[in-house]
Amino acid sequence: MRAAALAVLSVVLVAWPAQAARSSAPPPPAAQLTIELCPPEAPVVPGETGILEVHVTNHGPAATGDETMVVVHFPPPGVVRDANPPVTLTYFGTGSSYKLPAGLAPGETSVERLSLYVAPITSPFTTISGDVQAFYPGDPDQSGHTTPYSFTTADTRAHFMVGASSAWEAGHPVLQPGDFKGAPGATIGLPLWVYNDGPSYSTHPIDVLITTPEHTTLTGKTPYGCTATGPRSLACHYATGPRYKDATFINPSVVIDPATVSGQVLPGGTLDVSGVEDCPSPDWHTDYAVTVT
Repeated sequence: MRAAALAVLSVVLVAWPAQAARSSAPPPPAAQLTIELCPPEAPVVPGETGILEVHVTNHGPAATGDETMVVVHFPPPGVVRDANPPVTLTYFGTGSSYKLPAGLAPGETSVERLSLYVAPITSPFTTISGDVQAFYPGDPDQSGHTTPYSFTTADTRAHFMVGASSAWEAGHPVLQPGDFKGAPGATIGLPLWVYNDGPSYSTHPIDVLITTPEHTTLTGKTPYGCTATGPRSLACHYATGPRYKDATFINPSVVIDPATVSGQVLPGGTLDVSGVEDCPSPDWHTDYAVTVT
């Protein structure tokens, strides 16, 4: 018995130094990631994009041996529209993510330029905040590395177009010369419109001036926001212009002079718009006519 006990003890004593050496050995080298961000420097106009640069750097002693997940939180209704260099973006409710391939060497930095699309409905002069996280299985910090960012929005910008017709093509109203017709003495409506081609929702006032064609007279209820300034003229004021890719319709009614004759074209109709969000443009003015049937 004593000999057997001594044999067991000798095995334990021999094995213990090796076990101790294994438990005190340093862990294998690992990648250690950090994130630095360069958000848009200038305010971003609602409806346009700003660039967020994401720098992921490996400060560890070893290259990454697996993919790194990068998660970009960007508050809706904005969206990460694309990336340069191209990567596959996976979208979720509050942002998107992409993966960096394995092999990011010690001291190496991966740079992505992400296009942050600010939705047209976004208010001007606000601060948008988010963060970017990097998750790498071999990093000692398994909680993910998080870096916040923020940028501001600029004033809204709209481009107004005016027209006189009831026709729409490809999602917006279009001019249709000769679209307005009526018999002598008839009352007809004039579907006039102001269209916002963006990129933002309009948030500033607009003014619209209307002159109806010769040998017509305004009749019926004055359109909303408008004041009659003469038998053939209206001045209209609206607290804001139309939304992005939408139109404000103004539909005055006129009586055609009974003395006109069939086939006669009544010129002189004009429509003009002005607003602080848009620079003066030929699109601000149109001429239109009524054809007597």
